[in-house]
Amino acid sequence: MQGIVLNGRYRLDQQIGEGGMAVVFHGQDLLLNRQVAVKILREQYASNDGFLKRFEREGQLAAGLSHPNIASVYDVGSDQGLQYIVMEYIRGPNLKELIRKQGPFSVDGAVFIIAQVASALDYAHQRNLVHRDIKPQNILVDRDGNAKVVDFGIAKGLQDANLTEAGTGMGTVHYVSPEQARGEPATPASDLYSTGIVLYEMLTRALPFNADTPVGVAMQHVNTPPPRPSSLNPSIPPPVEAIVLRSIAKNPDDRYPTGAALETALRHWDSPPPTHTQVMATEPATQVRRETVPPRSRPTGPRRPPPSAVPPRRRPPPPDQARRDEVGCATWLIGSALLFGVIGFLVLAFQFGPGLFGNDASSPTATPDPTPTEEAAEIVPTPTLQPDEPTATPKPEATPTAEPTPTEEVPTPTPEPELAQVPDLRNATVAQAEASIGDTWNLAVIDEYSDSVAAGSIIRQEPEPTTSLADGETVTVFVSIGPQFVTIPDVRGIPAGQARQSLESLGFAVRESLEASTTLAEGSVIRTNPDTSAAIGSEIELVVSAGDLVQVPDVYGDNVIEAIATLQNAGLTVRNVSPQSCAFISQRVSGFDCDSFPNGGVVSATLDWGDVVRRGATIDIAYFDESL
Repeated sequence: MQGIVLNGRYRLDQQIGEGGMAVVFHGQDLLLNRQVAVKILREQYASNDGFLKRFEREGQLAAGLSHPNIASVYDVGSDQGLQYIVMEYIRGPNLKELIRKQGPFSVDGAVFIIAQVASALDYAHQRNLVHRDIKPQNILVDRDGNAKVVDFGIAKGLQDANLTEAGTGMGTVHYVSPEQARGEPATPASDLYSTGIVLYEMLTRALPFNADTPVGVAMQHVNTPPPRPSSLNPSIPPPVEAIVLRSIAKNPDDRYPTGAALETALRHWDSPPPTHTQVMATEPATQVRRETVPPRSRPTGPRRPPPSAVPPRRRPPPPDQARRDEVGCATWLIGSALLFGVIGFLVLAFQFGPGLFGNDASSPTATPDPTPTEEAAEIVPTPTLQPDEPTATPKPEATPTAEPTPTEEVPTPTPEPELAQVPDLRNATVAQAEASIGDTWNLAVIDEYSDSVAAGSIIRQEPEPTTSLADGETVTVFVSIGPQFVTIPDVRGIPAGQARQSLESLGFAVRESLEASTTLAEGSVIRTNPDTSAAIGSEIELVVSAGDLVQVPDVYGDNVIEAIATLQNAGLTVRNVSPQSCAFISQRVSGFDCDSFPNGGVVSATLDWGDVVRRGATIDIAYFDESL
């Protein structure tokens, strides 16, 4: 699809992601000249009314939301047989990638991101919209540390009960709320529970619930208390741990009532109301390291100042001490004034010589040294002089000189930086990129998963090719490390619909096939192909039990006695066995040769050879009897 222009406006440049039902491209809005992300519904779902309705509804829902922490939707449409949604292009990874690379997060880093998510959810909840699939993969983080909630694909209004069937709206199982796991409708409290699980994972780099099957994980959400986060990361402060545990309480009524309440608790976790016995610290706090890039412009709302910006607070001095301090301060000021007066007088005397004291030619003068030294020419006042002590008269210079006239400083103009165009480094290797930019710019390298660009090749660059850039600046290249492989969960034995949802939530495309099973009920998963791991976006075959089925063996021409045994051994019930004459068979089967066909051979049956039927199904057969 690369290079396609949708409706004459949106050019698809490069695939940057994919999910179970759609593929996302980095593109360009040719009309407004801005970068966009374009989500394209997968071809296999475009003809499915359910998927199409869900996809269109996602665009309509998200387009009605305007919040700094929700990815904006610009347009929804179709062209050239493609259904698409045009969205805000966000430069940055999703939160799951950050957790894998940087986890566990510091408290400040985790709180800063999750407070933004809580703000976004509060905005959506006030508009009667529940996301229902909050997880790190649906939270993007840009380079300023600003979070963006994306993918309202299974979001639904609080009053909309008929869009999806029961059980199909449950989000990713590791983040699903207990009420959703029980098949109950999702509420705003369900989103806050999932947000609490994400916060737990950011602080510990672990999930609170794990099991061999998705059903096992869901049951733990319902019944099992989570391990305390501090047991996995002892550096978590008790107030933050309390916020996490309240957010993931089993009972929705025990959680925070709104996203705004959760946001407030997060932003003020370390500033409880002071009491009359509280003593403020007098030492500056230590700056806490952050995992994300410090934001240049943060969203509106209360923020914690950096610890180093908080001045220490001191106790006020007692009254007597304050009076003593005032007297001491006045004495110091008077003494300083006298000292500076003496110094000024000495400087004037040094510069203007005897004329300063009214001496004429008849007045006795001091004889200057014939060879004054530098030490004699400079008067260095002693700051400990007392008023009653005699002051030495400074020696005048042998030959008074005029003070030089100060010259005006002419400002030196700042030279304009030398600019050059950045070359196109896409699809090159890092070594080739280094050779291409030489010593002109610095090169920063960031690894990134890619299904379309070979490992070791550059996917994209910032700034883009042909951009004018000053010498010494940095060019960042994103280098492919190949497709992202993830472990395929064990979905054997669970219903096919639930297994499909679990696999699609991980970004796989799912294709189902049927197979008979004597041990698994109809509709249960037998296995997956492949069964261990696969690249995100690749197709997974879900082999589903068709129940206890058998295949009708082909016994045409076999001796009737042997044929009966074969059919019975295959699991069929042989009901009627009828002999037929040559004349009878010839009337019904064109070209039947009685002379060459074995006497007693099976000529027909009420089930077709090779048919798949349920075990125990009945079958009637007929055989050739030459005696008739």
